Amino acid sequence: MTDAPNTKTVLEGDLSAIQLPDILSFLAMIRATGRLVVRHDELERSMHWRDGEVIFATSSSFEHTLGQFLLRNGKINREQFEESRRRVTPQMRHGKVLVQMGAISPKDLWWSVKNQVLEIIYSLFAWKEGHFRFDQSTEMISTEQRIVLQMSSSSIIMEGVRRLDESARIREKITSLEMIFAPVHGVTPDFEELDLSEPEILLFQQIDGRLTIRELIGRSEMTEFEVTRMLFQLVTARLVEVVAEEKSYRPVFLDVEDSPELLKIVSSYNGMFGRLYQALQKAVGDDQSRDIFMTVFQTADGNELWSGVFFDQFGRFDENMLIGNISELPFERRRSVLEEGLNTLLSIQLFEVSQHLDSAAKMEIFGFIAEQKAVFDAS
Repeated sequence: MTDAPNTKTVLEGDLSAIQLPDILSFLAMIRATGRLVVRHDELERSMHWRDGEVIFATSSSFEHTLGQFLLRNGKINREQFEESRRRVTPQMRHGKVLVQMGAISPKDLWWSVKNQVLEIIYSLFAWKEGHFRFDQSTEMISTEQRIVLQMSSSSIIMEGVRRLDESARIREKITSLEMIFAPVHGVTPDFEELDLSEPEILLFQQIDGRLTIRELIGRSEMTEFEVTRMLFQLVTARLVEVVAEEKSYRPVFLDVEDSPELLKIVSSYNGMFGRLYQALQKAVGDDQSRDIFMTVFQTADGNELWSGVFFDQFGRFDENMLIGNISELPFERRRSVLEEGLNTLLSIQLFEVSQHLDSAAKMEIFGFIAEQKAVFDAS
């Protein structure tokens, strides 16, 4: 590929030899202006720099689009997301469409774009392999219609390293966005001593034993990671505690006449989901695989079929809970609803996972699923 006029490559190499924080520190030190592109297999992240500071970032991954970020952080609902996507044109960005629809305010848009960009940057800190290239430019990068970051490079580096260290520990206690927390009875926190920011104090004040983490995120000015990190700290300090989940006594076995047939369908799809997750783990590692899989699965939360259903560490979902959900439907609708829900989620998951696989892995996984579906359709 021919370099654009007025640009030249000043830094290029392998992430396995030079870590991302060192690359960012060097670019900040030389007060670089240009674009840093980092690639791993078919994934790509770009960071735009001006005078040694990061001003914007983009990603090729679906989960990093503005619409997905807003949906994941509870700022828009599924209906608003789908309607706004239909209205997007080359001349009309997604964020502006959402503002015109009244789904978000201009202030919400500014918050969302800034934190979406930061999420893209922080995601790079987990990459241990890949290729990077920095093209220095003698011209200012166009920022038309873009919200420019106002964080120093040193702050971004410190926060990225901190998040990488904290993520695994947070997931030990915050296992689902459907968890509910309540203040520990009889304990009054000293906000001044805890050195909490105003958004953190507001978050604590909304923890009431009824709102899920997902609902708290939607009401907060903080992102998903920031909310879960805050909850982790509050749990560790014994200021909040998990509300015990009420046991559901929904039936977990269907009528005798259709249970074997539907259980066979569920088991077949579970095998395909498990194989998808295994391929993803091999490509990007355990932590990123879990995040990608759960992000896609969370988009199905509005469907009653998936109510209370969770994927385990092998990418397979809880069959008993799924069967319990289906058993509440009229007999004649069970199979069609089950197949439609499973097939829709599999298609979305397959599309997202394929973005992270190389050509050989794609061929293998597509072949496996096609083979399984052929066997399933023939039975």
